[in-house]
Order: sequence, then C-alpha cells, then structure tokens
Amino acid sequence: MTRAREPIFNIPAVIFAISAALAAIHVVSDWLPETTQFALILDFAFIPAREISWIDPSILADLAKNPPASADEGAIAQYQFAVYLNAYESARPWTLITYALLHVGYLHLILNLVVLLAIGTPVARRLGVPRFLLLFAAGAAGGALMNLAVHPTSVSPLMGASAAISACWGAAARFAFDPVARLGGPAATLRASLANRTVVTFTLAWFLTNALSGLGANPSVLANTAIAWDAHIGGFLVGFLGFALFDRPQIQDAAPPA
Repeated sequence: MTRAREPIFNIPAVIFAISAALAAIHVVSDWLPETTQFALILDFAFIPAREISWIDPSILADLAKNPPASADEGAIAQYQFAVYLNAYESARPWTLITYALLHVGYLHLILNLVVLLAIGTPVARRLGVPRFLLLFAAGAAGGALMNLAVHPTSVSPLMGASAAISACWGAAARFAFDPVARLGGPAATLRASLANRTVVTFTLAWFLTNALSGLGANPSVLANTAIAWDAHIGGFLVGFLGFALFDRPQIQDAAPPA
C-alpha cells in the first residue's frame, strides 16, 4: 500500500495568493524611490480627513488654516501634510480597500501574514474563494470607515491588512466554537452566537486586547508603531455581525416526517 503525497504547505490557495501578493507589493515598493513611495501612499493609503472632504471640505481646510501652537516636529509635519492635502488632493474612495495592500514595514507585514495564515485558513476553507475575498474586502472597508468615524480629522495614512484579517477573526467566532459548524454544518444564528458563553468570552477578550493596544499597551516589538485599534474593531464587526452574508449556503437535514 502507498500513501498519497501530502502537500508541504496545507493552506488554501486564496490565502497563499493574498500572502504572496501582499509580500510582493511591499518588497517591490520598498525598492522604489522615496518620491514614488510617497505617491503610492497618496494614491492607495486611506487618509480620513481627505476622504471625508467630499462630504465636508471645511474639515481639511480648517486643519490647513490652523498651524500648531507648539514646536513639536510631529505636529508641524501633520500640519504641513494637511496644507498639502487641502491644496492638491481630492477624495479617493478606492482607498477604503486598497490601503490594506500597503504596510509600514517588514515587521508589520510579517505579523499580518502570520495571523492571516493562522486564522484566515479555516475561514477560507469554509467560505470558498469568492466569498472569502468579499469578506476580506468588506473587512478592510469596515475598518477604514471605523477609523474615519473615530478620527475624522486625522491626516495620518492608514495602511495594513489588519482590519481585513480582523474580519476573519469575527467570522471564525461564528463557527469555530460550534462542533457542527466547525465540520462544515450550518452555523448558529447571530442571536444564538451571542448566547454562547464561549463566543462571548472570546469576543470580549478580543475587544479587550485591542482596547489595550489603543491605550499604548503594545508589545515591545511594536513600541514605535501606532496600532489602528479602531480599524481592527470595524473589521471584526463586519465578520461577526455580517457572517451570514458571506457564509456558503449549507445543506440542511431534511425534517423528519410528522
């Protein structure tokens, strides 16, 4: 008897493809001139104050009219960037999703890829390629909108796939703790999930972890990185609350005869 050859990396093709694309984008962009890198950030990163300018142009204009009172270099740089955005930039709605393709550095990229491989794999297997890609994109958009709601006057570019990956966390919470759903059966309803003690405990722990990161309780390796905790929460809510919109129709057992 012979055993079938097993693949070395047992991960869904869509997870491998997304990981490879994110890595390739970062490696290529890292070799580009600084002016080109800046252009990529302007064209594809999500900048809250710029994107809300099509609804309320006064927000960005007011930022450009009020120079910082202190000599803080960070505040001055933010002001100068606001002046530039107000003068030359217009809203780019596609950045609601494309910001997830960019990363601040290799550490940021690697951490996201590790988490994507771990939590994205079971979600991708359950949803299939088209639905997983929709979840990934919707999670990114949900994260950007939450970041906009919390920081409408921010000119700091939002980058990274963390919100899209957070949507995978939210989706996994809807089926990973149910033995039937975990094996491919129908997932519990939202009401049933909210009544499940394990799901609630996991969700609260996830939110607490992100809240602590927002308060500055970051691991030492991320001490110099601002974590967009609000974008994480926005992505998680998309995956958790909207899971039924992305889940594949499950085959229901026929009801027994009356």
